[in-house]
Amino acid sequence: MLISPSHTVLIVDDNQVNLNLLRTTLQGVNYTVIAASSAEEALELIRTQSPDIILLDVMMPDMDGFSLCRQLKQDEDFSDIPVIFLTSLSRKAHIVEGFNAGGHDYIVKPFNRQELLARVRNHIHLYDMLLENKRLTRLSEEASRSKSEFLASMSHEIRTPLNSIIGMAEVLAETPLTVEQHNYVSIFRSAGESLLEIINDILDLSKIEAGQTELESIDFHLPTLLNSVVSILSVRAAEQKSHISIHIHSDVPHAISSDPTRLRQILINLVGNAVKFTENGAVEIAVKSNSLSTLLFSIKDNGIGIPKDKQQLIFESFTQADSLTTRKYGGTGLGLTICQKLVRIMGGSIWLESIPKKGSVFFFTSRFKPATSFPLPGPAEPAPPPSCEILSPARILLVDDNEDNRNLLCLYLRNTPFTIDTASNGQEAVDAFRNSPYDLIFMDIEMPIMDGYEATRRLREWEHDQGLQATPIIALTAHAFVRFRKKCMDSGCSDYLTKPVRKNTLLQTISKHLILQKDNRDNEEYAESISSPPPTDGNTKITLDKKLKKLIPRFLQHKREDAVRMLQSIKSENLKELQKQAHTVKGTSWMYGFKELGDTCLELEQAARNSDVELAQQLISRIKTYLETVEIEYVVPQTKKSNNA
Repeated sequence: MLISPSHTVLIVDDNQVNLNLLRTTLQGVNYTVIAASSAEEALELIRTQSPDIILLDVMMPDMDGFSLCRQLKQDEDFSDIPVIFLTSLSRKAHIVEGFNAGGHDYIVKPFNRQELLARVRNHIHLYDMLLENKRLTRLSEEASRSKSEFLASMSHEIRTPLNSIIGMAEVLAETPLTVEQHNYVSIFRSAGESLLEIINDILDLSKIEAGQTELESIDFHLPTLLNSVVSILSVRAAEQKSHISIHIHSDVPHAISSDPTRLRQILINLVGNAVKFTENGAVEIAVKSNSLSTLLFSIKDNGIGIPKDKQQLIFESFTQADSLTTRKYGGTGLGLTICQKLVRIMGGSIWLESIPKKGSVFFFTSRFKPATSFPLPGPAEPAPPPSCEILSPARILLVDDNEDNRNLLCLYLRNTPFTIDTASNGQEAVDAFRNSPYDLIFMDIEMPIMDGYEATRRLREWEHDQGLQATPIIALTAHAFVRFRKKCMDSGCSDYLTKPVRKNTLLQTISKHLILQKDNRDNEEYAESISSPPPTDGNTKITLDKKLKKLIPRFLQHKREDAVRMLQSIKSENLKELQKQAHTVKGTSWMYGFKELGDTCLELEQAARNSDVELAQQLISRIKTYLETVEIEYVVPQTKKSNNA
């Protein structure tokens, strides 16, 4: 078989007779042959001619063949070129040294012509395959990057108008409307939510396929997580006139360590599907131990069921059991695909049993570890947004080149004690901040003249030069990929919100960062005044705004639960967790007007930071006593005028 002349063989040998013999042998089967009599000549030819294989002698002047091979293997441009040592050195030690130097083969002189040609042909073939695989890998990576860029652009362009559609629907729903108008608002709000769900499903699948999904290992309370899933889906179940129940077997530990976010995502998808396809029925979530490190989850419904021949198809992308299913029930057909991929990432498997018109049971397993801390039960429902009456006045700068987005956020914040200024690009934001610093900034990313990344960097540099404390800068963008979040945080942002953003999420984020900002301002000054915990008379009285009366019982109940968690942390000597707990309770206490409780938590936070266990125990005891004895008087505050957006 003739070899393509496109394959070039480099012969490196200081013996001219050997060079001529090898040249004749290789050219006889149509190889292109180049030759060098020293390592220096060989290196020059390798750089300029890029041979497909090298036949390398060992004993040469200046640099021997082993040293030359090692040098080549350290250069990423030439390390893949196959090297065959062709030498009279036949001792086992020499052969071993040749392979250790990076050689692909070793032939002892005098050589057999047919054997030499066969080995050269095989190594060139393998080298061709390696180059082709690298080419295909490069093309695949380029295609993947193009796909990711397309999805990122699509997500950004669709999320931007969706932000206005969903947001304005939320604002409109809060205004006086007739029953008919409420129905219209509900319809286009629901349509916007459905479109957002489709976009999120596509992006989730893309992230998983691109290998961008990283698992966390977090201690959490399993029953609380299951209750939160039921709480999220309870409204939809009520609309279907169905009921969701939970059954946890006695062999299941309640405190486990896994990725609660991914586990919740899987459960919401599976339970949501069960609810969607079940009318006037029941959905049961059951959990039992499958082994010492694996849990078995099952989601059972008595809905429409799935035919046997369709049961494996439903795990494929954009596929549902029946084409009519999409028309009647909606959905992208991606939920089960995402579940399957996430379950596999978490080291488990997923399958189902189903009978048409009788119902289905979806099973999946998930690996876990015992919790190292003591996560206690918490509220199933997410915390409500802070009441506008308890928010502190603040100046906020809103930066966005889209006028609709600026108007929407101003409407969200119109009945709050915030003063809102706007800017349409990063340069305007930098100029505005230098003229009059703000308490918080919402920063869009994709803007003309100066984007959000550069604007944030310049604001941080200016704060540093002026010796100012860092202002909370919240990235508010339609980009939903992880790499954009990282880029925002690396540029100096304090937090990251993805459009479309809900009013509740906006208020919670503002409240959190204004509290953190207050913490940082007060921390050093207050620390200087702390010596030892003053005694409490066990009969503390405080005065609060009457508008808070409905919120306070729940607040106090949560703080008592927090105090129990603090005791668990001090018993397990987990001072880092105690410090975080004290920090959280401190902020919410100050926000609701419980100054003494917040001040005590500040002391506890510092005691935990200083590893002062004795002081921490005293402070936790004081917190418990305060929560048991505090007396509250509710009054109607005097009316104050404030500048609202």
